[in-house]
Amino acid sequence: MRRGRWITGILALTLAGMLSVAGCADAGSYSGKNEEGDTKAGTDLSQTQADEQKADKTVFGDFTSWSLAGTEVTQDIFAEADLTMVNIWGTFCGPCIDEMPELGELSREYEGKGVQIVGMLCDVYEPGGEKAEKALEIIEATKADYTHIVASDDLLRGTLGTVQAVPTTVFLDKEGKQVGQAYAGAADKETWKKRIDELRKEVQ
Repeated sequence: MRRGRWITGILALTLAGMLSVAGCADAGSYSGKNEEGDTKAGTDLSQTQADEQKADKTVFGDFTSWSLAGTEVTQDIFAEADLTMVNIWGTFCGPCIDEMPELGELSREYEGKGVQIVGMLCDVYEPGGEKAEKALEIIEATKADYTHIVASDDLLRGTLGTVQAVPTTVFLDKEGKQVGQAYAGAADKETWKKRIDELRKEVQ
């Protein structure tokens, strides 16, 4: 397990829709919290990764993964709403868990309005098992009852594998392309609501 020093803040994506933010490292390893439990800053993607994402122009590319319930999930999930808020989180992350009750409220308030929230776990790699059960317990306790996707190999080989700080949130259109910028760090309900309403105008 690697431990890096991170900084908090808002990190912009490139025009290619790549995340230059720093939770998940390579499959099987993780850049989790530092000893103090703070979220810190990460590094930019390599030039090779940047070039690949410029060609693709979607944040997560084509992928196959699963929800915590074991249902197969692909990039087609983003086509289910005009705007998708992808919140990348980890079961170890206090700030991630702290904002989930309000994310759950937002998910229910925007239901049927062209906006969806999708959770993406950086430290759970498949449905079932101890970590998946821990994630489900957190979701039940926080009422963050939107879809949560596990970190499949496809996702870890792409953008998710470059993320080194959680929570990180990015907004996508129906094609999985970035809308606005990426945000590192948690925020309160009113802040997210303002951002959602502003970005809805760009995709409707």
